[in-house]
Parts: sequence; structure tokens; C-alpha cells
Amino acid sequence: MFSALLDRFRRKPAAARAAQTAPAGTAPLATAHSAAPCTGTGAQRPLVSAQGKLAAFEFQIDAALLQRLRGPAAVASAVNLLGAMRLCCSQGLGALAALPASWLAPAALDAHFAPGMHLLLRADALFGDGPAMSLLVSRLRRAGVRVGWAAQSTPPMPPGAGRPDFMPLTPPAEASAAAWQQAVEAAVQRWPGVPLLLLDLPSVDALDAALDPAVLWAACSIGGCGEPRRTQALPPQAQRALQLLNRLLNDEDHATVVDAIKADAALSVRLLQYLNSAGALPERELDSIEQAVMLLGRDALYRWVAQMLVRMSPSRPCAHALQADALARARLFERLARAAQQPNPGALYLLGLATMLPLLLQCNIDTAVEALRLPQSAAQALRGQGGPWLPYLQLLQALQAADLRAIEILAGPFGGSDQVLACWAEAWRKA
Repeated sequence: MFSALLDRFRRKPAAARAAQTAPAGTAPLATAHSAAPCTGTGAQRPLVSAQGKLAAFEFQIDAALLQRLRGPAAVASAVNLLGAMRLCCSQGLGALAALPASWLAPAALDAHFAPGMHLLLRADALFGDGPAMSLLVSRLRRAGVRVGWAAQSTPPMPPGAGRPDFMPLTPPAEASAAAWQQAVEAAVQRWPGVPLLLLDLPSVDALDAALDPAVLWAACSIGGCGEPRRTQALPPQAQRALQLLNRLLNDEDHATVVDAIKADAALSVRLLQYLNSAGALPERELDSIEQAVMLLGRDALYRWVAQMLVRMSPSRPCAHALQADALARARLFERLARAAQQPNPGALYLLGLATMLPLLLQCNIDTAVEALRLPQSAAQALRGQGGPWLPYLQLLQALQAADLRAIEILAGPFGGSDQVLACWAEAWRKA
């Protein structure tokens, strides 16, 4: 989804690039951490549609930069950001960014706008009067961009801008699922026909409650690893899938893996159906698990089992988005482990998956740890008790919160913030 995106989106001013150039002979994933400040143009947040599916990404610029950049520097940042959004849109996903109107004013930017972009305009004193804002909105819409602004924007949007194409919903005073649901219902009555943007939902339960046909996209705070309010025992099929994942990632012998798959009739059927539908052997169908395991290979098999596992989660409005998040976390941790030269990156894949299992399978953390037979370092990290793998959880929290300063501080052991953000984008690309 984001091939070639990162070079353009994370491009820095020449001085910052020079400060962060790796020493000669250093491998790309082992670059020394630089003290140069984060440019703030690399944070991406997944957005969920009203149907509960991954639908778009929000591209964020550091708040300090929004206040500081002016003139050519602001235009350059806008060009990089719009380039990243264009690449996202080209893959069939939406792209959202909140930008000051003055950043978008230069006519030279018109060539960088594209359908699928959603720009949340921030009125600013540097931009000009009401007619100028109305003209900017018209330019953006002619380019196929959807334009939104807050209901109480300051200064207010001029009448010539018309109705917003979408509107961010102000968070209710009470951070509860019921309060958000009521806020959505009230907004639908007050601004009928205007799609709503929900960017500050406090929990997955609030996300479930707030998804409404009137909602364009929504985002919530999931955090590193949390437990549901009510837990239950893991279903037998999920337990068997977890045990199989553990066997694959611990390199148990071929016969043991085959026997484990054969012990689960449903998993055996799914595996053969998957390979035959993919045309693994065009001339004939696979009819044995031994052939399927040999043909697919260990790496592809454990990723397939992980996908099957997350799809076993109980039905809920945002289930699809949670499943995508789980797989993105697993891929992120595995990539970061390779960057940090961990001896067993596959174990970190399981750690990333385990951060979402409590929410997905409605179990507690101890159940997930036991079912996956995770090492002590993983159990410590998931419980917030320290250990060598806790930095993975801390970095995940910073990425999900788009906390660019924290990302810059925590990214050193993994090749620096540019590399971490590249891993994050690539992890979602395959979600």
C-alpha cells in the first residue's frame, strides 16, 4: 500500500537528513540513533469505517511544526504529506490530514491534490479573509478533495464555503460508550447529511457503540495491551491454533506440525481449501496435509494460522479492524526484532499478536500467555512488569498515540524513528 511512500513522506530538510545519515558501513536497520528532532510528518493512524472495517489512514504533522513552519518550509511539508496521501488513495483507501489553510493556499499545490483525500481545514490568521477561504474550498473540491471543518471553527468558516463534506465531532464531556453514542445521535439531528469524523474515542467499546451510518471514519485508543471488561475461556479451536503457532515458531519437526494440524479437522479443511483456491498446484488439487505443509513452508504457514486465529474472534461491529490491528502489530514486532538483531524474531511476532488476543478472544492476559507458551520476557512485558521486551510495548503505545516525541526517544534501538515508522507503514500494508 505504501511502496515508495516513506521516502517521500518522511523526507526531511537537508540539514536534518545530514544529521541523521548513518555512519559508513552501517546496515540500514542498524543506523545509529540521532539526536536530531523528529520532523513530525510520519505518524499514521488507522481509521475505521461505519461498517467496522479498516478504511483510511490519518496522516499527522507534529503540532509544534504546525505552529512554527511558514512560507516555503510549510509548502514543502504539505507537498510531502499530500504525496503520501496520494499513494494511500491509489490503493483504494482514504487519507485524512488536518492542515492550516495557509499551507494549502499556494496554487502550485493544485497538482498534488487527488480524489480520495480528505482535508480537515484549520482556519488561521495568516491565511486571509472569508472570500479567500471560500476560493480555497472550491479549488480543493474541484480537484476531488473532500473538505471538512469543525462546527465551531475559529475564525468561523464563511458562508461561501457551503456545508462541510464531513465534520469532526467534539468529544462529549463524559468519556463513556453511552455518551459517545448520544453525541453521535445528537449530531445527526443537528447536522443531517453531514458525515461525522470521530477521532478521539476512548475505547473499543466506545467505538462499537458509536459506529453509525452517519459516521465517515472513527479512531479509538486501544493502547498496548488491555483486557476486556468481561473475560471467557478460550474456545478449543483457538487453543489448538495457538498451540500450533507455538510449535511452528519453535521449529518443532515436520511430523509434529502435521499431526497437530490433522488433530483439528476444521483447520485441515481450511488449509487445503486455501491452497487449492490459490492454485498452488494448477494441474491437480492437494489432498494431504503433508503436501500442504511442505508446499506452504513454515513462515507462510504460521502467518496463515495467525490470520485464522484472529478471525475466530467473536462478532462485534469493529471486529474486522481489530483483526487487522492484531496482524499489523505482529508484523511490526517481528520487523523491529530483526532491526534489533533479536535471535528469534518469530517470538516477537507472537508477542505482537498477544497484545490483541485479550480484546479479540475476550480472554485475560494470563490465558493468552499460557496458551501461546510465551517466554518470561514476553509475559513481563504484557503485564507491564518490565523486562527486555517492554520497549516493544512502549513503542507500540507511542505509535498508536501518534506521539512523535516519544517515538523519537524510543526508536533508537530499532534504527531510529524513520526506520520505525517505515516498519509501521509496512506492517499495515499487509494487514
